[in-house]
Amino acid sequence: MVKNILSLCLVFIFFVTPYAYSSDMYVMAENYPPYCYEHDGKPTGFFVDIFRLLESRMDMKKNEIHFLPWARSYKRLLNGTGDVLFPMGMTPQRHEQFKFVGPVFWNTVYFYRKKGSKIDIGSIEDAKKTRRIAVTRDDLYYYKLVNKGFTNLDLSAGHEYDFLKVLKGRAALTPMGDITYFPFMKKHSDLNADDYEKIGPPIFLTTTYLAFALKTPDFVIKKWQRALDEVMQDGTWQLIMDKYFPISK
Repeated sequence: MVKNILSLCLVFIFFVTPYAYSSDMYVMAENYPPYCYEHDGKPTGFFVDIFRLLESRMDMKKNEIHFLPWARSYKRLLNGTGDVLFPMGMTPQRHEQFKFVGPVFWNTVYFYRKKGSKIDIGSIEDAKKTRRIAVTRDDLYYYKLVNKGFTNLDLSAGHEYDFLKVLKGRAALTPMGDITYFPFMKKHSDLNADDYEKIGPPIFLTTTYLAFALKTPDFVIKKWQRALDEVMQDGTWQLIMDKYFPISK
């Protein structure tokens, strides 16, 4: 009996431990500077640095980070062919579909318009009455706006395209976090922060996480969460935050 139990334990350890320690996880990131992007062919950005730091704290080898379109990454995480995706905002639906480590980042989201535009909004209800609002398909902003009753959404493949639609007059507004706005603009040569301006009241507050496939064992999630809690408490998280999101523009 004891021998059988021992054998089962060894099998469990053999199959489950790689989730926590191996370099075989399929890790995905959205090209969304300054959260995640490639520089000289290498992954970088706030979330990339945090992820690498947590790997190091847990004595893991570096996992390869794959930059894929958001919708494709989301689908892979949902069907279990991917293991980790970041950054991801929390929604009630996603809470049932994935497992989360975080929050890693907080941001207050506003609408932005083309500078000099006559479009003016004093409330969320005013924004619902404007013409098209450019938003990235299946991302957090999209779900938040849908849940708030917005029906005037113009979907695109990424935030860069959302801002280009506003610039070219194809959309009236697009959402973006105020902390993220200037660093995001600096990383896109075809965008200029001076071409846009924040308008109206805050839409919502976002909290952003590392998302893991639902198949991930709970003890692995707890291990990652403990590592994140440690880097937040010892000041390392703040150092990385200051690197990518300086107080000044």
